[in-house]
Amino acid sequence: MIRLAHFSDIHLTAQPLGWQASDWFTKRTAGWVNLRMLGRAARFREANDVMAALRHEFATRGFDHLVFSGDASTLGFPQEIHAAVQRLGVGDPGVPPGIAVPGNHDVYIRRNLRQRSFAAAFAPWLVGQRVNGDDYPFAQKVGHVWLIALNSAKPNTFAWDASGRVEARQLAAFRQLCRQLDAGPRIVVSHYPLLMENHRPEPFWHRLRNWAEVRDAAAACGISLWLHGHRHRWYYLPANEVLPFPAICCGSSTQRHRWGYHDYTIDGWELQAVRRVYDEPSQSFRDETTFTLELPAR
Repeated sequence: MIRLAHFSDIHLTAQPLGWQASDWFTKRTAGWVNLRMLGRAARFREANDVMAALRHEFATRGFDHLVFSGDASTLGFPQEIHAAVQRLGVGDPGVPPGIAVPGNHDVYIRRNLRQRSFAAAFAPWLVGQRVNGDDYPFAQKVGHVWLIALNSAKPNTFAWDASGRVEARQLAAFRQLCRQLDAGPRIVVSHYPLLMENHRPEPFWHRLRNWAEVRDAAAACGISLWLHGHRHRWYYLPANEVLPFPAICCGSSTQRHRWGYHDYTIDGWELQAVRRVYDEPSQSFRDETTFTLELPAR
């Protein structure tokens, strides 16, 4: 039996950000407008307080492993990502080990890929079994469970585009990696959902573009569960004829009135989940709801 804490979409920022003149000719301009003029900053104004409470949860509730499904930053600046790592306590002895994937905000522009800001900052949580020298995919064994990190985020140019994709090279490596893993539940950690609450793909500008191809590859790999973020409201989907394995969206862990994370206990092939939400007056988390999923075996 193992216990996991799943959190996502914390969207932290920092000052100063280190703006360059060229940044104003990228998607960061639209992101800044959304942040300062369209209300996004207000929705995340308590993010640092929530993070302090979240780190206390991680350090005191007896978790075996932490699962972060992306979007540590707001505009993808290295300063934001490093601030997130410090507030999370990544690599600190008092915080459990973890696994992490970037979100679309963490690879906001192409310069983020060249700088490898996310990979460098989250390096202690990116240790695992690989089949090539790429950062993703990789697998970590926690008790009897395999956690597989799959990067579905990519830089985007247009202001309206928040889509993702798992490129062919990574998908091929994912298939090869799965063939090397021994028995036990296999859980993918990725930023993007395969499907929304209604079991339909997201709108084209916000979806994982090759979601059906990725779903089919995951099914062939014997995946038992898909953990993700990206959508800021939490939900879970049981397996059905469209999705051959269940999926859980953690939602945003720090957005005002949506803030929360999931506490999973996996015993054999059964997952028991507790949704814990932030209580603003006490600046701490409390239980909100529970649910149970049977993980399909290979």
